[in-house]
Amino acid sequence: MIRTTNLITAGAVAAFGLTAWSGVVVASDSHTIKFGNVISAGDTQNQGYELFAEQVAERTDGRITVEVYPDSQLGGEREMIEATQFGDIEMTAPSVGVLANFDKSLQVFDFPFIFEDAETAYEVLDSELGDEMLAGLADSGLIALGWGENGFRNLAMTDGTVRVPEDMEGVKLRTMQVPMHIAYWESVGAAPTPLSFPEVFTSLQQGVVDGVENPYELLYSARLTEPASYLTETRHIYDPEVLLINKDFYESLSDEDQEIIQSAADAAIDKIRSLKKTVSDEIRAEIEAAGGTVTDLTEEERQAWIDSAVPFYADNASEVDTDKLKAILEAAGNTTFLEAIQ
Repeated sequence: MIRTTNLITAGAVAAFGLTAWSGVVVASDSHTIKFGNVISAGDTQNQGYELFAEQVAERTDGRITVEVYPDSQLGGEREMIEATQFGDIEMTAPSVGVLANFDKSLQVFDFPFIFEDAETAYEVLDSELGDEMLAGLADSGLIALGWGENGFRNLAMTDGTVRVPEDMEGVKLRTMQVPMHIAYWESVGAAPTPLSFPEVFTSLQQGVVDGVENPYELLYSARLTEPASYLTETRHIYDPEVLLINKDFYESLSDEDQEIIQSAADAAIDKIRSLKKTVSDEIRAEIEAAGGTVTDLTEEERQAWIDSAVPFYADNASEVDTDKLKAILEAAGNTTFLEAIQ
């Protein structure tokens, strides 16, 4: 467990007085927010998080400062969620797949091929239904400030291109520690291998795994496309991230400061989404320029992937909140899988 220590001087005590949250004594009028994530420093998410930090500092005249720690500096996603729960850090932004371990209702987003495009995902996530899905995190000591974006997940392999589900037979594929992800890849014959993100590069190099699935930007910025240079645009899962803040810390803030935090988070999400609109094409070009191969599926091949998921939905819908899954599919206009679980 990561443990941080907050030190305040006698002068700060005299100036601000003291308050306590999560067992830590802090200055009541000035705060430092430690914001950890696993994304590389220059990626679109961290550009959004830096905007968040700038806006919070500016609008509070420096009373609240945000220190952004990218590149897994404070641990893997699960470790940072737990650290945020316990107040060891104040904020993080994990993938919804890992976060579902803390709120089971979020497991519905771990099913494949829900959203056809990002715009459909935004409509669903930003709706009353999306807000309802985030509200349950408060029971775990977390406040969700909004839906960020990692993007659509694609395949990257070390030896040869994957085109259809049958190509995954026996493939050791790195996945997150997410039960539904693991179950789907097992259903198409792969051998899913959950690994913490900091372990992935070395595992690909050493042949511990044969491939990995992530959005293009993260694959490239983490250099995973060096050992895994055969990419296929499967777009099998849309992967939102959730901006999280420790509940006790957030509720210790004034209403005005809470509004500033929320407004800055909204601005960060808007920036991330705007940047994501063009980043996949740019990253694809850079991967190909560096010698990688990026394969687009034909309509028939993509349909084969969708067809492969129909029995998975039928077999696994009862493992999650089925009513929520139906509501998400209906909101997304996804009749194929809705019919599979009726």
